[in-house]
Amino acid sequence: MKHNFAVEEVNFICIFVGESRNEVIEDIERALPYLNDMDMVELSNRIIGMLRKMTDEEFEQLELIETK
Repeated sequence: MKHNFAVEEVNFICIFVGESRNEVIEDIERALPYLNDMDMVELSNRIIGMLRKMTDEEFEQLELIETK
């Protein structure tokens, strides 16, 4: 399955990039209670959902390069 993350989603994942897909999901979930911006909460939940739908192998193939 091909996952097309938007630039903002890739940049967000890069903040939390870890050893595994599950680690990234857990790190984002830990940050959720500290987010005061509803747009960031929505972005976080959307990314968590997308990450849960992909396999570990698909995650490992992602090119997670932060874009300015």
